[in-house]
Amino acid sequence: MQPTESVTSGDLIALLDQAHRLASSARRQDLVDRLARVRTRLAGREMRIVLVGAPGQGVTALARVLEQAGPDRPVGASFADAPAGRRPDLIPVPDTAAADAVLFVSDAGVEYSPPELDALARIRTQGMPVAGVITKIDLHAAWSDVQQADRRRLRDANLDTPPIPLLPVSALLSEQGRQRGDNSLTVASGMPQLLEFLRDRMPTRVDHGLRDLVFGEVRAVADQLGSRWKAELDQLGGPAVDPVERQRRALAELERRQQLSVNWQLALADGATELMAQVEHDLRDRLRTVVKAAEKDITKNDPIPRWEEFNSWLRSQVEEHVQANFQLTRERARQLAERVGGQLAGNPDGRPGNIPMPHLRVNNPDEAMAKLEPMELPESANGGILARVVNSLRGSYGGVLMVGVLTSLAGLVLINPWSIGAGVLLGVFTFWEDRKNGKERTKAESKMAVSKLMDEVIFRAGDDSRTQLRRVHRTLRDHFTVINDQRLRSASDAVRGASESSQTKGQDARVTELQANLAEVGQLRGRVAVPTG
Repeated sequence: MQPTESVTSGDLIALLDQAHRLASSARRQDLVDRLARVRTRLAGREMRIVLVGAPGQGVTALARVLEQAGPDRPVGASFADAPAGRRPDLIPVPDTAAADAVLFVSDAGVEYSPPELDALARIRTQGMPVAGVITKIDLHAAWSDVQQADRRRLRDANLDTPPIPLLPVSALLSEQGRQRGDNSLTVASGMPQLLEFLRDRMPTRVDHGLRDLVFGEVRAVADQLGSRWKAELDQLGGPAVDPVERQRRALAELERRQQLSVNWQLALADGATELMAQVEHDLRDRLRTVVKAAEKDITKNDPIPRWEEFNSWLRSQVEEHVQANFQLTRERARQLAERVGGQLAGNPDGRPGNIPMPHLRVNNPDEAMAKLEPMELPESANGGILARVVNSLRGSYGGVLMVGVLTSLAGLVLINPWSIGAGVLLGVFTFWEDRKNGKERTKAESKMAVSKLMDEVIFRAGDDSRTQLRRVHRTLRDHFTVINDQRLRSASDAVRGASESSQTKGQDARVTELQANLAEVGQLRGRVAVPTG
């Protein structure tokens, strides 16, 4: 493969076609479908296509027809005329920053002129992908002769390496076909062929993200095909191996993989249950730590005067510990994936080896935490000093009355210094007792508010955690099921191949075929090495 900076869509399509052919020869429809999805993504790429041509060549009409092409139009393509140049005798050429590809438009009645060849030379010098479009074929019956003459002129000018496609079209026939609903006119216009070329074969430049996606998918397909064919070749063991022994090895490997299929499913089921229990216990344990810290703070200091500050502090503690719990979930989920992969691989060290790991997504519980309401201020905080004053007056009145009655037996009036003193003492005592009891009640209600908040956190964050763990479970199940099916299919193919080779004399031919396939897979794998750019 050429340097990754200069990879075009044409290069990527060639890679996909080669991988598709190999996957089809292996009868791997799953890989064929996978490559088809990537090709669809590539066909929908963004393409800024600029139409260039001398005046009177039908550039504007062609651009309009392409824009109105409807469902056949490439999904991410945009079409525009090249801006007019300063010199009327010089055909304008777009800047490389303004176009991903160029359609060079010329009339079907006239061969390429020197100004047109000059413009094509400038486009070639800039390195932009270019395709020629020969317009007005409805007006010129001998357009194919002009097409051949254009090809000769390109070769004579050293502009046809690599060859420039020359596509005949008629914007008028296309427009008439669209208006009349006549498909034969549309086909005769050459527009469907042009649109297909733009969608599937136009070698435009591609961004790094799309390039890396195609490289990654082709690598994955090549690795799976190589693994399958290598396993079959190992089972065949070359011409010198006895067919019966070869079949025995293949059956033994199939049985081993069938047992591994059971092992990884059991490991996943047990591991998922254990993971959910671990995560839930960790969340509760972390929140118990927060509750203890909050209750200790409440016991030392009255939280009512600083309720907003206390609420903010407590919420930050809760969020910190919940985030830590979800981080634990990510780590334990990754460990579970490796453990299940190790069971599927069947390696003695328990490692997954060449079994690819899935991408596990455990999101932060931001939405769940946002639903938490602030703690309500305890009801006892609203009683205030007025209630204590009223209770103190009641106690004071009772003291005056009680001591006044006793001292009246000694001949004193009901209200006397002794009864007044007793009333003051009882009033002060009642005031301080109410204050003390009020603080204890406030602390108890504050602790109850903390407990209610923790229950809400467990409900919200716990539900979010369980939902994400179920998604992790499904992701692991689906991911390893696909790999397991591929491994079982490969082992079954090896058994079938060994059985066929034991009954026929085509073993040497099959070995040669496998070796050729592996050589091509290796060559394809080298072309899609991990990009450095």
